[in-house]
This record gives sequence, structure tokens and C-alpha cells, in this order.
Amino acid sequence: MTTTPAYRSGLVGPAAVVAAFAVFAAAVLLPTAAPNLPSGMVFEPIDRWALSVLALALLVLGLSVRRGAGWFGVLGFVFLTGGAAQIYMTEPLWFPALHLKPQNGREWVMVGVMAIEAAVALTALSRIGVGRLMTEAGGRLGWGRIALFLCLSFAFCSPVLNYAWRGAAVAWFAHVVVGAVLIALHLSVLVAMSQVRSPISGLHRLSPIVPATFMVLASLALGQFAFEHLPHVEDEVAYLFQARTFASGALSVPAPPDAALPGLEYYLLDVKDGRWFSTSVPGWPLALAPFVMMGLPWLINPILAGISVLLAYDIALRKVGRDQADLVALMMASSPWLIAAAASLMPHTLTLTLMLFAWWMVLRARAASGREVRRLVLAGLAMGWIFATRPLDGLVIGGLTGLWVLAGPGGSARRAALYVAGCAATGSLLLLHNYQMTGSPLRLALSDYLDLHWGMGANAYGFGPEIGPPGGWRMLDLWVGHGPVEAVLNTINLIASLQFDLLGWSVGSLALVFAFFLWQGRKLAFDWVMVLVIGAVVVTMAFYWFADSYYFGPRYWFLASFPLLYLSARGYDALRARFPGADGMNFIRIDSILGLCCVFGLFVFTPWRGVVKFYEYGNFHRTYRETAATGQFGNAIVIMKKSGDEGSAFILNDPWLSGPGPIFLHDTGTLDEDALRAAFPGREIIHYDANWTRHTPMN
Repeated sequence: MTTTPAYRSGLVGPAAVVAAFAVFAAAVLLPTAAPNLPSGMVFEPIDRWALSVLALALLVLGLSVRRGAGWFGVLGFVFLTGGAAQIYMTEPLWFPALHLKPQNGREWVMVGVMAIEAAVALTALSRIGVGRLMTEAGGRLGWGRIALFLCLSFAFCSPVLNYAWRGAAVAWFAHVVVGAVLIALHLSVLVAMSQVRSPISGLHRLSPIVPATFMVLASLALGQFAFEHLPHVEDEVAYLFQARTFASGALSVPAPPDAALPGLEYYLLDVKDGRWFSTSVPGWPLALAPFVMMGLPWLINPILAGISVLLAYDIALRKVGRDQADLVALMMASSPWLIAAAASLMPHTLTLTLMLFAWWMVLRARAASGREVRRLVLAGLAMGWIFATRPLDGLVIGGLTGLWVLAGPGGSARRAALYVAGCAATGSLLLLHNYQMTGSPLRLALSDYLDLHWGMGANAYGFGPEIGPPGGWRMLDLWVGHGPVEAVLNTINLIASLQFDLLGWSVGSLALVFAFFLWQGRKLAFDWVMVLVIGAVVVTMAFYWFADSYYFGPRYWFLASFPLLYLSARGYDALRARFPGADGMNFIRIDSILGLCCVFGLFVFTPWRGVVKFYEYGNFHRTYRETAATGQFGNAIVIMKKSGDEGSAFILNDPWLSGPGPIFLHDTGTLDEDALRAAFPGREIIHYDANWTRHTPMN
């Protein structure tokens, strides 16, 4: 295809760049409500996001045109705006589902944007020559494998649990069909882009420090502006309580006075034998405690995320070389799944970093180095800490790593013994904690808590009619008990969640994983090890009744993230090798496309998640924190009217209920204020209503 004529590019390029900055300024500076807007119409956060995407697309267009790659710029523009239009129309919360029928004028505009993408794609493909493209694709990739690739991509483009829960098979099928059409549309744009001139003139290599820094900055930004350094699920409240307890050198604190206890009841916090404690396992709160002491609990995960990128890079470098190590680092740093986990207060980034550190130590633990003993013990210490943080993860990944140390290259019983010694040293922390809290090293405090509140064995591992919370958790737990059919549906739903959240690509996040299995003819031993790790994680978690994907993707599969991205890099390498190009430019074109997909995930999908999902997710909000910071509450007992999740206030309480500052209690309607005054002398009682309601985006 011809490029944009010089006289046009001379005008269009700079104009598009200037327009990009103007649109971005409008996104940032326009007031929420303006006199010139129609009555009742406001400028929503989702609209600011949409304008920022338009600015990004205009920037890609302008820079491409300026470099003589006009068609690439046009296709990049519609790829970014068309993919953004699709997620604009997607229900953002528990199970992302596209609105098949536009719900307002804004969504009709988005339909128009996708129609423009289709028109541009058809125009570009017709100019290139559809027949020639099909012949070349069939010859290089094979039509049977192409068909299988498309079937896999289409099959997992929609979640299933929300439809299975209400018996809506027809609705699920309709969403799959529409999702398949949109994936095909976005893929057609990328195919056209592979045939036009790229704005990139050569291959550029970056230090792994660059993607690691991007990961830290992206997770810090998401944590600041979307998560607001707040918990957003009850588990995070419990982790913070436990971290503050550990930071003070205790496993538990004295039980609150009887008068206050009803107002402090909260999920995963328990009172037993005069002691008040979190029922969470100790690994993550122990790591969190120093940052809690500094008043920076939100900082540890971004730091760990940056370290994990560097570790992943070096592991991939040792196994498959620098080109694919670069890809692994790039995809990790632009993964919305990993960024969201690092922006949260959940333990998954810690366990991923510990796993990668352990593997890095094993790879470097050669007898000839003279540091074999130390490195194998360090690997074991890291794996033991995973066990103390997420016990099932520790058993699965720790066990597989132990087999590698025992029977892998250079493996021996001696090496395995060193590794196991490290595992035992830190893993025993969980056993000691169990013994202190329950009287048995093999009994979790969480198990006692859920057995009491849900029934004996309700949180057990495996299949059975008694497993799961009483009455179920709606779409999160389809039927009473847990059995094979539910395990299969949960697994399908988690794969669909990966397809959506892993990379945030409009063509499907698992596209390159599928490409690995279909077109990577030179599969290495380490490739199969990564396949084994993924399979072990998926199969193991299928036997657990809860398949969480509603917060930030399939978090119970989080330790499979590195293997998945590693296989994605191997899949990309396979595709790259099949299209060398006679002009020597195809590598640059394909690399440009990969870069644009990563730009979409990082700068389009991730901010969308932040705006429409993570902000005030779970009804957690900053009102109590901001009001307390003004000094309005003093050291009063603040009885809160229900306004969002009370955990937003409880995280401000001193676990001992004795330090300076207010004590927040949930208004149960039964609190005895005279008894409270007697229990907390010198503290006045304030009734407070935050008057908070969660903002619902208009898309």
C-alpha cells in the first residue's frame, strides 16, 4: 500500500499531534458540569477516560504520519478507538459483559466508532488484496490451525458464571457470537497493519530497568487515583489489622469491651478467649508490617512488582535469550492484571515475586559457583514464605520446584535437602502461628472461624455437598456444595477472565499462548515445565469451591502469570519466525503491532479498569479518612450510620482501642452509649453519617 503523500503528511501529522494535546487537556481540565451542557448532563469520569483515549489515538496517528506511515497511523487510530468503544460498552464489575443493546446516546456513539473501525479495516484489506493475504496466511500458518486459533479465541471471549447462574444459555451464546465478531474485527485491523509501513525505522532494545520502572509507576498511579490506598475487599481490612498487630509485636490484642464489640464485628476478625485477632494466615501481614509502621502500606506491592519484572527478565534470559526476555518484561509491565494486583493491598504480588526469586536462585545454584548451598537455602526460604502466605500455592509451586531441584538438571538428594531446609525454616512460621491461635499446628484460624460461622467443613478443599457458604454466594457459588460440573464451569470462567484481564488486549489476552501451542515447532524443555506449572495450578484450584475473578481477575491462578507470559513470548517468537518478509521489514511491522497492543493494555484498558471498577470498589471510600484528618472527630467514639463498607473506617482504629484518635463503631442500633462511656472514659460520643453513595458511571 502507498503511504500518505508528503504534502498531506506535512499538515496532518502536526495537526493530529496538536489535537492530541488539546483533547488531553480538555479531558483533564473540563469541569464536571458546565453551563453549555444540556440540563442534567454531566461530564463523567468515563468521558474523561474516553477523551484521553482519543488523545492517545490522535498522537499515534500524528506521529505515524510524520514518519511517513500514514496507513499505520489510521489503522492504529481505529484500533485504539474501536477497542476502547467496546470496553466503554462493557459492564465493568463482577463479570464483564458487553451491552448488546446500547443503553444511551453515548453508547450509540461507541457503536459508530466501531463501525468506523470496520469500514477502515475493509478499505485497507481491499487495497492490500484479500486473496493474496489469505493465500499467504494459509501457506504460512495453515488454515486448520488458523480455524482452531479463532475457535479458542472466540470460545473464551465471554464469562459464563453470570449466565449459568440464571440459566441464560441463549444470552451467553449471543455474547460469544458478538464477542467473536469484535475479535475478528480487531484482528483484521492488525492484519492490515502488518502489510503497511511501520513508523518505527529499526529495532530498539531497552534495559529491563525501563519496564520494571514502568511497572512501579503504573501500579503507584493506579493505587493513588483508583484504589486510593484503601482496601476494597474485607480480606484487605483483615490483613491491615493483622499487620498493625504484628508491627506492635503481638499476635493478638485484648478483646474490645463488651459494649463496643457489636459495633466492631467484621468479616475475618474474631474474638476468642479474651483476645481479638485476624484469622488470616501470617505471611503477607508480616511482610506488610514494616510498611504499616512507616504509614506506607501501599508502597510494598509496587516495589515487589518492579522486582518481579527484573527477576522474570533474567529467568527468561537464561532460558530463551534476550529477545524473548525483553518480551516477557514488556508484557509483564503492561499487564493490567499484574498492575492491579500491585496497586492493591492483596498478597499476590508478594507470592509471585517470591516464586520468581526462588526459581532465579535455583537457576544460579551451581556447585561450581561456590554459592550452591546459600542459593538453594534462599530458594527454600522464599517458597516457605509463599506457604506461610497462601498455603495451597506454597504446596503446589513449592512441591514442583522441589521436584526440579531433586530430578532436574544437576539435581540430587543433597540439593533437595538444602532446598527443603529453607522451606521448613519459613514455612514453619505458619505452623507456629496455627499452634498459637488454634492449639494445632495443622489447623488454620480461618478454618475455625468459617466452621463456626458457615458450618463444619464449609471451606474445605475438594468436592462435597456441605462445601461453600450457607445459602451460596449468588453468581460466585452456583450451587449448594461443590462438584465436578461446577469445577469445570469455574475453570471456563477463569479462562475467560484471563482472556480479558491478563493483557487487556481487544484481540484476546491469550492469543499468543494459543499461538505457542499451534505454531511453536521448537518447544523447549522449559516450555513444558511452564505448561506443567499452569496445568498444576489450574487443576489444583478446580477442587476449591471459590473461583474468584471478580476483584482483579483470576487471582487464585496468579502464580501462573509468569508461565503464561513466558509462553506468550514463545508464541510471539513462533509467529515472528513465520513471517520473515522478503524486504526485511516484517519483523519491525510485527514488533510495532505488539507494541501497540501493549500500549492498549497499559494506557487504555488499565485506566478504564481504574475509572469504572476499582475506584470505590466494594463500597470502600475515603470519606472517613479525610474527615478524621481534619481533626473533626478528635478522640471521640464515632458511631457510624451505614454508608458504604465500614472497613473504610475500621482501618483507622488502633487495634488496642487505646491510642490517640477516634474509635469508629458501626451503628447496629443496639449499642449502649452509657456502657460505652464507662468503657472509654474521657471520650465523647459522636453520631456520624458520611452520606456517601457510590458513583455509578453512565456508560
